[in-house]
Amino acid sequence: MPGQSPASFKLSDPRVADLAKQTLRTIWKYVLPYRGRFALSIVLGMLSAVFNGVMLIGFQLIFSLVLKGKTRTLGEAVDLPLLGEINLAKMLGLDADTPVGFSGVMIACAFIPVLIFLRGFFAYLSSYMQAWVTSKVAYQLRNDAFHSVMRQSPGFFNSARTGELMQTVTVQTASVQRNAMQLVQTLAQRPLTIISILVVLFAQDWFFTLMSLVVFPACLVPIVRIGKRVRKSGAREEYDSRSLMVAMQESFAGIRLVKAYARESHAEERFATTNASMTRNQVRWTKAVELVGPIVETVASLGIAAGLVYAWDRGLEAENFFLLVMALTQIYPPVKELSRVQMMLQKTTVAAGMVFELLERSPDIKDAPDAVAAARARGAVSFQNVTFHYRDAHGVKKDVPAVTKIDLQLEPGKFYAFVGPSGAGKSTLYSLLLRFYDPDEGAVLLDGRDIRSLTQASLRENIGVVSQDTFLFHDTLRENIRYGRLDATEEEIIAAAKKAHAHEFIEKIPAGYDAIAGEGGCNLSGGQKQRISIARAILRDAPVLLLDEATSALDTESEKIIQEAIHMLSEGKTVVAIAHRLSTILEADQIVVMDQGRILDRGTHSELLTRCPLYQKLYQLQHSSEDKTAA
Repeated sequence: MPGQSPASFKLSDPRVADLAKQTLRTIWKYVLPYRGRFALSIVLGMLSAVFNGVMLIGFQLIFSLVLKGKTRTLGEAVDLPLLGEINLAKMLGLDADTPVGFSGVMIACAFIPVLIFLRGFFAYLSSYMQAWVTSKVAYQLRNDAFHSVMRQSPGFFNSARTGELMQTVTVQTASVQRNAMQLVQTLAQRPLTIISILVVLFAQDWFFTLMSLVVFPACLVPIVRIGKRVRKSGAREEYDSRSLMVAMQESFAGIRLVKAYARESHAEERFATTNASMTRNQVRWTKAVELVGPIVETVASLGIAAGLVYAWDRGLEAENFFLLVMALTQIYPPVKELSRVQMMLQKTTVAAGMVFELLERSPDIKDAPDAVAAARARGAVSFQNVTFHYRDAHGVKKDVPAVTKIDLQLEPGKFYAFVGPSGAGKSTLYSLLLRFYDPDEGAVLLDGRDIRSLTQASLRENIGVVSQDTFLFHDTLRENIRYGRLDATEEEIIAAAKKAHAHEFIEKIPAGYDAIAGEGGCNLSGGQKQRISIARAILRDAPVLLLDEATSALDTESEKIIQEAIHMLSEGKTVVAIAHRLSTILEADQIVVMDQGRILDRGTHSELLTRCPLYQKLYQLQHSSEDKTAA
């Protein structure tokens, strides 16, 4: 249920009914493209339900023929519910004194599995059609949920938990499919099943049927009481399953940290606590659902017992009594399933609410209605009076802006570097240029056009990124490089790898370009991962290149190789680099010094060294540190 925690979720809440209706309406929108098959499944389900009455009439005829003994003739009239008296001899054109005989009994008895098969076959076709439709619905739900997640801005992922998103996209959509199918089957078939049986029963013996049904209100008492006792279990189970996924995802993603700090036991305890809670709620839920059945059957059996006394008192014939008892026993299973509808609907509402909350979430950053696709840019970047505040999980601006009144023009084809202490706003300007966020004031321009007037995809096609936090997919090295341009040929991939000085080490790996990088690139060294990342950026060949100190975590030898690769990559591009090592940006056309979200100064290395106290301090600190390291 959107925006609710398990503690606040109450099945007695009057909003649940409205939310259930909303859930069903939203699901119906997904069913509409398959409404033909869905309608056919309903019709087949109704045929299966109605066939229960047909089957009972057929059984009555079979019982009348078989249970009278060997003296029975086809000319004796058979009194059937709804149809009245029929004469088989007359219908078949036979002599009235024709005995039923062994062959007649065999034929009659053979119709019992035929009738049951027909009812089951209709039910099977209905279930298959419904499973087909609900599977298509679940498929589309998963696609739409994943699409909605991928459309969100990075700000969304700052507060969202990956495990919960994975749970919603996969498990919750499956839960909606499974529970919705059960609800459709139950609501479409079971009431009609009960009605068709009751019609036959009342036609056969209305007083017996009425007396047998007196006990049905007694079945509702335990159902209501059990429902109240476990009213939160279904909702809590859904929320616990999300927490379980979070615990697993974070433990697996951070396995190196877990191992480094020897926190395996802590991770196991965290997982076990959530797992225990989910298991308890699963048991409570299952107990509630399964306990209803025996209680309904036990209470209902009182009606059968009373009916047996009634049959003795009225002297009912065996075939008539068998029909009545069989009909009553056929009523109780659908009644039992209907008794679970409320609990199933409540659980479906919880799961669907989580999915629909994600589907309906509008991205913080989205293309303007009149946004245009940018052609290949020259590479001129401009920040005009830009101010930006980060926001908390509730969308409230933080008091201190990340950057304030930034005015900066970057000319095409030149090398610019941002320096300053942590928190100065360097990475924020990167994020604003990539349009991960929009400024609160001012504008960011590319070739003189506000980037908000461009489509996000075309904007980012013009920007290449090489970061110190290199991410590689669990795929081949070839595909990790190809990620820069998905239509690249084998020759272009190899050419990019050569320029990035990656081809040399790739050739030495047994599988070469088909080698698997591993989770996050765990099968490669830091320098190798960085070279793959640079090859990816070379293949992209974007006119604007963002460098987030790609060599800060590398050894001296690897740094030299990476610097050569970056130099190759940077040719002819507007390069914007975040520099932690000032030695890497001494040749920059312009160095921008930032502190506390503002620009303090800009100029060449020699100019800043003479006039900017903060730059002098940063340079002296690094210079003395490098001297000590060299010593």
